[in-house]
Amino acid sequence: MRTAGKAAGLVALACAIVMGCSGGNVKPYPLRGKVAVTDGDVDQLTGSHVEFKHETDELLRPTGKIAAGGGFAAQTLHSGKIVPGAPEGKYKARIVLADEGDSGVPKRKGNPFHKRFLDFETSGLSYTVPTGEITVSVSRK
Repeated sequence: MRTAGKAAGLVALACAIVMGCSGGNVKPYPLRGKVAVTDGDVDQLTGSHVEFKHETDELLRPTGKIAAGGGFAAQTLHSGKIVPGAPEGKYKARIVLADEGDSGVPKRKGNPFHKRFLDFETSGLSYTVPTGEITVSVSRK
């Protein structure tokens, strides 16, 4: 199941790169924060991504690479350019796990969090931009 979620995330990211986000001028706002694993080790997520999906524009998918310690800063592909932050709106979020074979990605012992956090519809994670720094909380349960 983890592979399917990861594959879906990569397909969505590839589609967004090829097609870009919907047209029009977009004013990006900072979208950064920290991922917290309430009952685990956040460093197991180093190199993975937090992906956001706009509630009305499926192609608007800001993403942020998770650094050691859980910090991230999201970027958005718009009109063929990567811009820091995200346009205003409501977003659902999920985690896209990095491949353990990637350089700099720590080996994981077991699942770092419950599989529901791999899907926008089941994660229960939602945020409104603009906002201050956010905390994306995941757990094993």
